[in-house]
Order: sequence, then C-alpha cells, then structure tokens
Amino acid sequence: MSAQPLLTVEGLSMRFGGLLAVNNVGLTLNQGEIVSLIGPNGAGKTTIFNCLTGFYRPTSGAIRLRERQLAGCPARRSPGWAWCAPSSTCVCSAK
Repeated sequence: MSAQPLLTVEGLSMRFGGLLAVNNVGLTLNQGEIVSLIGPNGAGKTTIFNCLTGFYRPTSGAIRLRERQLAGCPARRSPGWAWCAPSSTCVCSAK
C-alpha cells in the first residue's frame, strides 16, 4: 500500500443560505480501503458525496485526490473516480 493517501478531505463545509449542511468534515482514504458513510436522514451524507464528486462547490475546505486539488473543480472535469448507476446506487472506484 502506498504511503500517500488516495483521497484527503480537510475542513469541508457546505452552506445552503443560512443552513449549515456539512460542518468541518475531514477524512483520509488510502488505496484499497472500503469505507462507508453512515448517519441519519438529513445528516449531510449526500451533500458530502456531491462535494466530493464536484456536483456541489463546497463553501470551504480542501478535497485532494492524491495531491490534485478537487474542491471547486466542475463535475465535468472530475477525474472520473465516482459514478452513479441507473439504480441511483453510488459507487466509488478508488483505484
């Protein structure tokens, strides 16, 4: 396994007007890891995923794939590491 994290998220926050949907999220994912994001309805899981894939531009924070900065990168320019199947099941392929 490489010493460099595959995906790093630091201080990720997302606001929708006055609503703070995601507050200061941080995580590190290494190659080959299988992880899940769990929580109750309205906890911000989908918002985090939408920030990671470029669908939303986070209010603040850093998202890096290896050392490439992704936060603020439009979804059409994302590196293609995530996709949604027609059944709306989201799959991450972190290889």
